[in-house]
Amino acid sequence: MTHGRPRQRGAERGSGFQEAINHTNEAYEKLGRACITRKAIPGKYVVPIGIRRRGLAVPLPPSLAPLKTGDALTTTAFRQALAAGREGDPRAFIPESRGEPDYGGVVAPHGRGIFYDAKTTRRDLLDFDNLHPHQVTFLERMAACGAIAGFLVEFAKHGAVFFIPIQMVTLFRAARRRKSIPYHVCAAHLTPVRAGRGLVIYDYLPAIEQQEQRYGPDYACLCSSIKGATPSLTAPRHEADDPAPVPRLPEKRS
Repeated sequence: MTHGRPRQRGAERGSGFQEAINHTNEAYEKLGRACITRKAIPGKYVVPIGIRRRGLAVPLPPSLAPLKTGDALTTTAFRQALAAGREGDPRAFIPESRGEPDYGGVVAPHGRGIFYDAKTTRRDLLDFDNLHPHQVTFLERMAACGAIAGFLVEFAKHGAVFFIPIQMVTLFRAARRRKSIPYHVCAAHLTPVRAGRGLVIYDYLPAIEQQEQRYGPDYACLCSSIKGATPSLTAPRHEADDPAPVPRLPEKRS
């Protein structure tokens, strides 16, 4: 069962979930609904030993070498030449660890902060292995100060998108034997993101607003509702789950 997944059109075709979010955020800003930007990925280029360093210059593709000053070149041909030139580029881009999620900004009309990471999964769950611990910590800090914080997740298999608040992630991460958030829990407790108009491909702000109207900005009622419907989150600890005590060596007498 789908929840109003928008048909692939325009910027979404072949460009991925994050590209669709980028265009949605651009439309939000033009409409005055929010100003949300995607942060650049910090990192550095590593040049193998024995290869002459080129600094920050882009290597000149062989197909562009014969060109002379004043020669005409279409944008498409230039992009194709650059793509072909990168195949022989010995440099490797190494992304650095970062504490902030992909997206951050403010929501109109009161300028409330919003921070989230966009994820796509083809499974029936959101695996915690795909969540960076430092990003989770950052989102928890932002939520503690009153900002909107969480993960915008596309369940591709079900054609559904949900905004999972960081409070819900924290609840499941703290539970024993829980390493993911199942899709059926999101479908039962969260508001699905609907299709927008024009470049608003995923109109996720109304879904967030409806969730906060239902559960409160701190999502305390959501956590209580999930605990009542998911007994495994509050299951008592068994002695077999505890690690065996480490034997202590006898102290030496002087």
